[in-house]
Amino acid sequence: MRMRKILSAILLFSWLAARQPLIYFYVLPFDNVKADPTVEWIASGLTDMVREKFKNEIGLKLQTKEDLEIIMNGRSLMLKQPRGSRNFLLLGKYSRQLDQINVLMQLIDVATWEELDVRTVNAIYSDITVLNNQVSETIHTMLFPFAPKRKDLSAPIIPVFLDPKPAKRRHPVSVRSEMVAKNLDKELKALEESMDVLIGAKQDKEVKPKKDVTRFEKGEWAMDFSAHERVDENPELAPNTQMLTTVIERLITNPYDIRMEKPKFIYHPDDDQYMTVQFHVVYSLKDEIIKEMLNTLPYTGLEQNGTLTIFYFSRESFNFPENITETIKSGDYRSVPVIRFFNTEKNPIVVLADTPEEQWHSRSSQKVLYIPERQFSPLIEFTVGGWSLQVAMETVDLYATYEFTLPMSDVESLSNVSIKFINENELKSFLDPIL
Repeated sequence: MRMRKILSAILLFSWLAARQPLIYFYVLPFDNVKADPTVEWIASGLTDMVREKFKNEIGLKLQTKEDLEIIMNGRSLMLKQPRGSRNFLLLGKYSRQLDQINVLMQLIDVATWEELDVRTVNAIYSDITVLNNQVSETIHTMLFPFAPKRKDLSAPIIPVFLDPKPAKRRHPVSVRSEMVAKNLDKELKALEESMDVLIGAKQDKEVKPKKDVTRFEKGEWAMDFSAHERVDENPELAPNTQMLTTVIERLITNPYDIRMEKPKFIYHPDDDQYMTVQFHVVYSLKDEIIKEMLNTLPYTGLEQNGTLTIFYFSRESFNFPENITETIKSGDYRSVPVIRFFNTEKNPIVVLADTPEEQWHSRSSQKVLYIPERQFSPLIEFTVGGWSLQVAMETVDLYATYEFTLPMSDVESLSNVSIKFINENELKSFLDPIL
């Protein structure tokens, strides 16, 4: 009997210890910012060092990139963690400058994707031991303020056995009175129902079948439903949806980087009254876009084929906002570059519209030199269906060369050039006043 009590106490102690709040610490490989092959080994070295230093830390549970993908694809799993637990992600990046290694570390709250802390560590490249110690101490400093308070389980947890109290006995008269009252209530209810039938106040009504419920009647299965009812959004997916909305809106609004070279002026040996202007432009997606997609959003699938990368997002992880869905389906997000050359008086004298639409290739202008082009191609494309959303990105540099000929006097007055992406639906309202 005594041994049974001891075992019960041990089991209870173990269960309580297991339900203590934890820090779920997701450690990803450190990012070699400059892609320097001579220090590529540091990426895995720092990650292994962090795992080794913190693997026995009480109240801390190390997690991998696969664990992060699981928790991001099913945020409701956080609700099954011990009460008071926190989920933190460590994002680290490093670079080498001469004999110095610079390490930047960010601590991210996975539940809100909020940056809680950011620290920098500098160490000499030749002394990796010092670097490891500084990194581990810094991480410990970042985590310490958020460590959950743990209950003291050092005292033995033994239940207090109380002597059973004698049951209270009711007086027989009280019991009989209660039975009489219950019987009287039943009789009154039966009398009211009879009176309702007699005066017609209560009639048998046909029970309508419930909507959206399968039923079997008259040898067949049937279900009533309403086509006007919309599918409710899953409130548990609200954090993921907010992140998706923020990223997609940024991709739709301004996904491109542009590099312009100074225009080249080519003289005409046979005609010194005119000059050819040659203008080189390089279009590309912003460098941080794919990194942001990889590190921020819990994508369902990833496909890479050369320079093409396709991200897949499922309704199991996101509620697709109606405004974004409609924008993608209608193609309202597509935009094209319009290049304008201005003179010293800030007036446009040359306009290039790089668009595939035929209507703009047949236009002309008496105000400016208007040149339609077809050199630019979109490097990002969105597709949305009933169950998934795809984002396709082409990570290449798109080179374009624009040429035009002007009188020498106009060339001498050129002082500024600008490139602006104009939504295809707004191209007419933008160009008409200029042309």
